[in-house]
Amino acid sequence: MIHYLSDHPSRLFVLLLAVLSVLSTNVTHATYEGPDYSNLEPVRLEIVQESGPLGARFVNPTKEGIEIEMVEGGGAIIVPWQHMEKFRINKPMTESLNIALSHPDAAERARLLKEEVLPLVPLTSIKPGSTNIHKLVNAYIKANIEAGDWLQAYEMSQLTALDLSPAEIVKNYYTVAEHLFIEGYKDKALNLLDNLVAARPVEESRVQTVNVAQRLSNERLFEPAYRLFVHLADNATGLNRKRLSLRCAYLALELGEGAAVTGHISSALDIEEEDAAILGELELIYGVQAFKQGDSKLALKYLGHALSQAAPDSSLKLVGLYYNYLSYQQLGDLDIAQNILDEMRLLFPDAAYTHSLEKEPKLES
Repeated sequence: MIHYLSDHPSRLFVLLLAVLSVLSTNVTHATYEGPDYSNLEPVRLEIVQESGPLGARFVNPTKEGIEIEMVEGGGAIIVPWQHMEKFRINKPMTESLNIALSHPDAAERARLLKEEVLPLVPLTSIKPGSTNIHKLVNAYIKANIEAGDWLQAYEMSQLTALDLSPAEIVKNYYTVAEHLFIEGYKDKALNLLDNLVAARPVEESRVQTVNVAQRLSNERLFEPAYRLFVHLADNATGLNRKRLSLRCAYLALELGEGAAVTGHISSALDIEEEDAAILGELELIYGVQAFKQGDSKLALKYLGHALSQAAPDSSLKLVGLYYNYLSYQQLGDLDIAQNILDEMRLLFPDAAYTHSLEKEPKLES
């Protein structure tokens, strides 16, 4: 449905009204509200309608759709997002814009693109195929990511309707959220992460979400990793759900959430399917639990079993070695502990677990 903001619409849009039917709006997660567009400046873009070009028009996004100016003094109309296939809306490709897009330095490319592309970000709810806006916005966010300007990329996310914009753009924000955590912008990172989880279907980016969650866990950023793994586990079935539930149990242990640990383990054990990796994950949890309860000998027993199941470069191996080190250190077997740290430096030189142990006072026998 087209909503008129003028009592005297042009005949062109009256014809368009007759062509378009009313479509229901798909309901996404109720907890996602989307950006506030009320204070944005309109953007001048080239618009082509089925019956011919409209020329340059000022457009402005709203919650419902695109507000397009009519002829001078004729007001404006709002065309719902789901009807935008009736238009082609493009940003004219000027020489300066082409130069900016091709600049070899990411930081400079982002700087040059900002003025022309940042105002386009709220318009990414337009369906792909009817505009060049997505290509430009994607180029701008990737330039910011390459340059490591995570705060600017976060600003883009706050202008993006995460539930309506195409996945090729939204998937970038998982990377942004991850690095915001790493850089210490916890509140912004949690806000973005929660909005992504609320706005997008889990299957759309399951692989990417798992990868981001695991990287956060490897960085010992347990809270955001836990949020993502719980979300993934809640939407999984069978062996995959069991594996994810056990990962949640480990992270809950790190967060000191004892009741949650018990709940996740119980949820996992309710699923009869299992494999070697599952058994290793369970042994790891029991080992970490024993260490945290002060029983290092029992911890080493479970951790030994876990490590025997672990792939050389897996997170299971990393966490198992970390708690093996701490257990031997607690028991006073410092030479063995040092050998474990040397192994971690070899296998996981950049891991936060390794760096955490390297900050410990030098071991002396």
